[in-house]
Amino acid sequence: MPLEAFSPSATLVGTLTGGITSVERTLIAQSGRAQNQAARSVQKLFASRIDEALINLGRSNSTAISEQLLRDQSQLISRKERVNQAINVINQALDQFDHLKNHIEYLEEQIAALEAGDITATELSVDWDNKLRKINQLASAAGESIKDGDAYYQKNLIETRSRSSFSTQTLFAPYNSAGDTLQIDGVYLGTDYFITDSGGDFWNSDTGYAASEDAVGTLTEYSSYPNTPTGVSDSVTDLTLNSYDDSDDSISFDVAGTGTITGTVTKGGLGLLDAWIYSDFDNQTSIDLAKSNLETAEGLILTTEAEFLSDRATLQSRVSVFDSLISGIDSEVAILVEDLQDEARANLLATQLEFILAQFDFALLAARGNSLVQSILISQDEEDFGTNTNAGRVLISVGQTVNITA
Repeated sequence: MPLEAFSPSATLVGTLTGGITSVERTLIAQSGRAQNQAARSVQKLFASRIDEALINLGRSNSTAISEQLLRDQSQLISRKERVNQAINVINQALDQFDHLKNHIEYLEEQIAALEAGDITATELSVDWDNKLRKINQLASAAGESIKDGDAYYQKNLIETRSRSSFSTQTLFAPYNSAGDTLQIDGVYLGTDYFITDSGGDFWNSDTGYAASEDAVGTLTEYSSYPNTPTGVSDSVTDLTLNSYDDSDDSISFDVAGTGTITGTVTKGGLGLLDAWIYSDFDNQTSIDLAKSNLETAEGLILTTEAEFLSDRATLQSRVSVFDSLISGIDSEVAILVEDLQDEARANLLATQLEFILAQFDFALLAARGNSLVQSILISQDEEDFGTNTNAGRVLISVGQTVNITA
């Protein structure tokens, strides 16, 4: 619409403001304050958006996917720790094997010395019983503490806690990330035995558990082991062996003041018996039996050692697998978080750039508005647009001119 359509008495400000002329000077004077308020509003708007982008950037590493990966990683780390615990238990057992073999070899050498006439049968009997004690000490030394939840347990693969069943502990170790386990059965490598007599009573010897090298073992009778001893016992050096048959483990012996006892021997662990059951090595048959028992004991030690070495190698390979899986999740989480942070950074940078552009645009508009207002004021002060029919000029910010003709 051409400017001539308006009333000749209208000023340029009145025209631009819709005909409001009475307060035109006040509005013009307040234009700077309005611009400042508008600028602050723009800044406040974008500041909140930037703050939100910063918060998202801080939270970008805790998404559901990354949290699940971290939970999986935690489970793998826990399984790896259990594998390492299992390896430690096996190592503790394996540490005793060389000593066990040395004791067996020592007894074999002592029997050879007896047969060569270098030592007496009595000397061998004392040495023999003392070695049984040392063998049991080695088996007991194979214990290792493992943690299960918040509690610690003693695990020993070559000792028994029962002198009536010779049962052993079983170790379960994580085998893979799917939760499968490797079962490692304990093998009793101490030595113990008991005798069940014809009346059903239980006879137990403490030779292998003597407190010291000088202590002499005692054979004790129980009507119910271990809580009800009958009161009958005797030193193993006072017992008289009548017979012992290794093929069926039948035995007959005399106890001072009690008479002849017949029964069956049940062997545990390495299967080595007190010297008195070998008739204190006073005949070749008993000596040969002791040699055979030593060979069997040595074979059990070697077989068990090979099995434990194989189990340890398997578990050690599992540690490598768990390490790879854990490292893989580390990388996966890192990549995921990096991608999330890159997206968050992109959002943050975009918001910041948008704010900068908005500030720039606002500055341009403000500059244009200021130039226009300034031109109006100057023109109105110099010329009376309400009465003058001559042309006036108003400069605007882009360097254009508006020709106004009344």
